[in-house]
Amino acid sequence: MGLLSLFLSFFFFAYYEKLDTYARLFLTQKPGTMIQEPHIFFDQRYSSVLSPVAYGGNLFLPEDPQFPALWVRGWLNGSPIPMKKYPREEAEKIFARHYASHYAQYVWLSESIHVHGGYNYIIQAEFNVLPAQEQGKIDEFHYIINGNSSEPLYMTFTLDLSSINRFIPGIGKPNSPYFIQWLCGNFFKLSPDGYKTSSGRVYWQWQNIHSIDQKIKTEWYAWYR
Repeated sequence: MGLLSLFLSFFFFAYYEKLDTYARLFLTQKPGTMIQEPHIFFDQRYSSVLSPVAYGGNLFLPEDPQFPALWVRGWLNGSPIPMKKYPREEAEKIFARHYASHYAQYVWLSESIHVHGGYNYIIQAEFNVLPAQEQGKIDEFHYIINGNSSEPLYMTFTLDLSSINRFIPGIGKPNSPYFIQWLCGNFFKLSPDGYKTSSGRVYWQWQNIHSIDQKIKTEWYAWYR
C-alpha cells in the first residue's frame, strides 16, 4: 500500500515549472564620457516537466516603464529565438495569458512557440538604471516577478551586488563616510522582505506557488554621480 501511494504521488505531482533569475548590478562607462553609470545584466533560465501534450505560447519578459531594456535575447531548447517589444495591450492580444503584469507598460515577446511536454529557455537582457525621481543622488532598480501556471511554480531571484560593492569607496573602514550606512544595512535598501544574503548576493525564493505578480526593488546611494 505504501508503494502504491508513492507511485500515485509521483504520477500526479511530478509536473512542475522552475524559473531561476539572476541579475548583476555593475558600473560601466557612459560612451564618450568619463562618467560611470549603473546597468543590470539579466539572465533568466526556465525548465519544466510537463504532461506530454502540445503547448503553444511565447517567451516573455515584462518591462518596468522606469527601467527600459537596452536589449533582450532568447533561446528555446538551445536555439536562438527573436524577442520583440510590444505595448502591454498589444501583447495581450498576441497571446492572452499572464503577460499583462499590472506593473508593466511593455512586454518583450518571442515569436510563437510550439512544444511537446517540458522545455527549456533562456532570456538574457541588459537594463539601464535611472536616477530615482526627486531623490538627489539615489539610484534604484525594480524588476517585475510575474508568472501564472496550473502546475507548481518554483522561482528564485538572485541579485548580485558583489561587482558594484568593490567600487564603493572606503567601504568597511570605520573612517569611511559610508561605513555607518553599511553597518546599519541601509546602503542598499531591498524589498520585499524575506530575502537571504550570501557573498554579496541577495536571494528571494518562492516555492510551490501558482501565481505571482510583484516587484523586486533595490535602492542605493549613487556615489559615482
